[in-house]
Formats: sequence, C-alpha cells, structure tokens
Amino acid sequence: MSKKPVSFRERMEISRPYVVERQERNSRKSIVALQLRVLRDAQGMTQADVAQATGMTTVRIAQMESLVGAFPSIENLERFAVVCGGRIEVVISPGKADGPTDKPESSPSE
Repeated sequence: MSKKPVSFRERMEISRPYVVERQERNSRKSIVALQLRVLRDAQGMTQADVAQATGMTTVRIAQMESLVGAFPSIENLERFAVVCGGRIEVVISPGKADGPTDKPESSPSE
C-alpha cells in the first residue's frame, strides 16, 4: 500500500507552523480591513477625512485598512465605524475561537 501524499500545506504546518499561523491571522485581519474600506468608501470619505474626524493619524487609518499587520483595537475600530456611519457588533460564545487572537495595536489614542 502506498502512503497518502502529503500536501504542501501539511508540509508547511510541520516545518514552519509560524508561517501558517501568520497566514491565518492575516486572513482574519484582511476581512476586517476590507469591511472598513467599504464602510469608508460608502460615505465618500478619504483616509484623511476619517483621520481628522477620529483624531487618529492617516498612518493609523492606513494600518487599519491594511490587509496585513496588527489587528486594530476595539476602541479604534469603534471610532472608525462611528465616523463612517457604522457600528461594531461583538459576539462572544463558547467553543473554538474564530476571531483574531493576535496582539492589539499598541497605541489606541493615535
């Protein structure tokens, strides 16, 4: 009997688990980043408009909309959403976590 071939992903999980974990983290971050961009675009606002209205820097807004990097803090997400006419909904339930587990941004007051 021949062995089942090992997929590239399986080999990656074995040899470099940190790469797979980073890809998963960036996948979750990209979903939120795209939602922020859609919300901002729907209001016809620029990143500079959102930065001015929230008191954050344009760099922070760009980081929040970036597909990779640190996950924004809840406080910054809420500030962004409110300015763009949106809202934040949080669901907490028992079971396996589906949401982001990486570290929040270091400076929510920016």
